[in-house]
Amino acid sequence: MSAFRRRTTAPGHARTPPEGVKAAPYDAPVPLLSTGIAALDDIMCGGGVLAGSVLGFVPCAGTANEPAAMLGAPMLGGDLSATYNDATYSAAEAYTDLFLGYFTAQGLASHHMNVVIGDSADVFVHQLMGLAESTEANENDHDVAGDMQQMKIAWRYGGQRPMAPHRTLPSSTLSSVFDLSKRIAPETIRRAKESQQLKAVSLDTDCAFEVAWRAIEEAAERCRASSQAQTPVLRICLRSFGSPAWMDTAHTADAVRFLLRLRSLIRTLAMPPSGSSIPPIPTIVSLSLSSYTYMQRKDARNGVNAAHRLIHLMDGCIGLSSFAATPGLSDVFPDFVGALRVYRTPAIGTLTNPSLRASVLRGMGAGSSLESGASEGGAGGGENNLAFKIKRKRVAIETLHLDTDGGVKERRTVPPEPEVPPPRSEAPRPDPTPSSPPKASSPAPPVPRLFAGLGDLRQRGLKMAQNKNASIDRQNLDF
Repeated sequence: MSAFRRRTTAPGHARTPPEGVKAAPYDAPVPLLSTGIAALDDIMCGGGVLAGSVLGFVPCAGTANEPAAMLGAPMLGGDLSATYNDATYSAAEAYTDLFLGYFTAQGLASHHMNVVIGDSADVFVHQLMGLAESTEANENDHDVAGDMQQMKIAWRYGGQRPMAPHRTLPSSTLSSVFDLSKRIAPETIRRAKESQQLKAVSLDTDCAFEVAWRAIEEAAERCRASSQAQTPVLRICLRSFGSPAWMDTAHTADAVRFLLRLRSLIRTLAMPPSGSSIPPIPTIVSLSLSSYTYMQRKDARNGVNAAHRLIHLMDGCIGLSSFAATPGLSDVFPDFVGALRVYRTPAIGTLTNPSLRASVLRGMGAGSSLESGASEGGAGGGENNLAFKIKRKRVAIETLHLDTDGGVKERRTVPPEPEVPPPRSEAPRPDPTPSSPPKASSPAPPVPRLFAGLGDLRQRGLKMAQNKNASIDRQNLDF
């Protein structure tokens, strides 16, 4: 063992990780927690989110190709003010709440301690998605489907290996499977509140940041008190952060100060100082940023980009957009709901960003394999363009590509080139030989004159009379 290896925890603190928590497949001082979406876990840190992180979902516009510094820049004036559309960013807030709902539902399914703070927090909790059906029912369905498929396959092809898909994610049991067509049972919410695993705080007062901080400190104290018996996990969910419910009487500096205090608290819980009697408590914060922060005119007059400052305080930041709010994009990408932009990914206690070398969907890894056996994505190329689909029962994150056309079943990342008609081939002209004389051209046949009126008829009559007199004169001369 190397003498320079860092020891982060005392030997007495080593214990079995709680439900919904797993060790990172790379060298990291904190474990991984799930966001509720397996594809998003792969994007963040290659299988989850590092404990002690602040994960934010921000609304974007179009294909989400604008940098983080430009999200709130249109309100500062200049040429960008003409391109700002409040309806485009507001339409994406529904999807930021959806991803935040997955985060909260995963905490309830893993029996973590959840604190939900924001506008209409109780309504938000009761509208969470429910768990999917049991695995036994799914296995029975797969058995029946397999028997039916076996009857359709010829005996000579039955022993062949099935074709592998184009790109698959490593199997992970960290995240649960949720069904968007179902709602969480009220009995589950009631039991979670009775066992102090769920606390919903609605902001209906003027001192929103003080109320939120008091609720977070109470949850942290309960986790410290119960950490000796078993390792608790704390999840903090901030809904529509920066909305009028938060910023009614507050200033942007208050929101920045609140996030700084919150990030310091969760880092202390996840990585306590050496010699501390309190074991590490895996803690994670997830928030959805409101588009109200993009139009803070009182901060714009002072040249302050509020959204950009808040994004800099997040360890991980995901931008979500809505194609339906942008004219033309829904027709170009009919299979996708919106674009997904990775602004930042957590890198706590590591020298390199684990998402760059461990994520399969981003495709920026070196192509090697991790110690856990999961292969890294890509081969050192550029980052893939990502988008998400909302199906009947789940959310899917895939690489953004154009639709197939002309029966070609392949994904294209660039539009097809316009077809150029081939040039017409002209017959070669024979070269005239100098020995052969040029042929005399035959006179062209006379073109008949058309009738132009009575004047033309009179001229024709006079001409015929002159020709007749001329012929009579030639006959007289012959005699």
